[in-house]
Amino acid sequence: MLQEQSRFFQRMLFVGDFFLIAASWFLSYWIRFEVLTPPEWVPLEEYLVYLPWTIIVTALVFTATGLYAPSRAQSLINLVFGVAKSVAVGIVVLFASLFLYRAFSFSRLMFLVFGMILPIAMVAERLLLYGLARRRRLQGKGIKRVLIVGAGVVGRKLAVAFDKYPWMGFEIVGYLDDDELKGSGVLGKTEAVLDVVDRFEQEGRPVDVVYIALPVGATEKIRITIDRLSTRSVSVLMVPDLFQFDLLNSRVTHLDGLPIIHVIDEAPIEFSRILKRLFDIGMSVVLLILTSPLLLLIAVAVKLSSKGPVLYRQERMGLNGATFEMLKFRTMPVDAEKDTGAVWAKPGESRATRVGALLRRTSLDELPQFFNVLKGDMSVVGPRPERPVFIREFREKLPHYMLRHKTKAGITGWAQVNGWRGNTSLEKRIEYDLYYIQNWSFGLDLKIIALTVLRGFVHENAY
Repeated sequence: MLQEQSRFFQRMLFVGDFFLIAASWFLSYWIRFEVLTPPEWVPLEEYLVYLPWTIIVTALVFTATGLYAPSRAQSLINLVFGVAKSVAVGIVVLFASLFLYRAFSFSRLMFLVFGMILPIAMVAERLLLYGLARRRRLQGKGIKRVLIVGAGVVGRKLAVAFDKYPWMGFEIVGYLDDDELKGSGVLGKTEAVLDVVDRFEQEGRPVDVVYIALPVGATEKIRITIDRLSTRSVSVLMVPDLFQFDLLNSRVTHLDGLPIIHVIDEAPIEFSRILKRLFDIGMSVVLLILTSPLLLLIAVAVKLSSKGPVLYRQERMGLNGATFEMLKFRTMPVDAEKDTGAVWAKPGESRATRVGALLRRTSLDELPQFFNVLKGDMSVVGPRPERPVFIREFREKLPHYMLRHKTKAGITGWAQVNGWRGNTSLEKRIEYDLYYIQNWSFGLDLKIIALTVLRGFVHENAY
């Protein structure tokens, strides 16, 4: 219900932003060509032609950057940052797309004014709507009184979520739990649910919603509670206690009316995921073109350093456990693992050639993996893929290890930019990889790429 209200709020903002984009476009034109009185003047009609494209591009970018995610409507702390980030990305994409049209020269100053006016207008719109909603709640309008059955971890987390966003209008009246020592606010045992609901009704403060937050093992207690509440007009919602399990991309879907809880799964296909794939392709093509002279130079150096092919193909595990051949510049002699078999790289590595050692220290041996990205085996950002021979060992020692394969492997990742690469703690690497999967966003990808560049490609654990 909280998410439904947030989604409704975001849809209102989505429609409102359409009008703000158009209004900001007109105002930017007026400031640029009427107020600033430049030496040249362009008729308004010339810019009106591109207004529909401007609205479409910015709206798509805003959606892809998560501006209209349900959680956005609940957090005022990140409001300004979220709008600024989405507008900045939208302006860059719009600017690039419009300047591909060479038949008309767009005013850079107008784009600058547009980029200043639009976020101010969008933040003001959101603050106005938040203020109106909060005022309405303070007047006692639209309040929904909530009774939580279950005062355990889930019930308390649910109450924290409601208290965090008071403008949403949810008022916690108390808890019911068979363990009455589970903290403050417990009004009685679960069997007293009807008595409590009726008492609030008689006091003129009726309960609107009952959330059942009992452990999944308490099926009989849950059934009895639902049966009893079915005799009253309250809404009944259930929050299953799944915190005892390892959740990854958890969500609820439906199949022919049956609710299905995804406990461990890959992320659903969304527009933001499509944008990630398009970004992977675009960035890979640009980087391969820009670095083509360097790639050629490295290829020659590898060929001259020792006998064998320039590229080294190594089996790695990717999305959902599927294997693929990852490309690298060859850094060792072709028979380096003939006698030892697969060996984990460690400090003091002596198997690499002189050229190979340099390529490893600078991570330049990874450049051919952009071809893997183009093919779709990898992404620019994601958990680093590992060899199946090692994974068979790791998955037995580290139960959570295989969860990292619920997203595409990457050339760089959250663990790597935080120093967990090479011969470092696998536990910490998994922790950071799972954080990335659970908190993925296009903005996080951009942050990781920026950190990869800023912190350099040379690392003490690269050998």
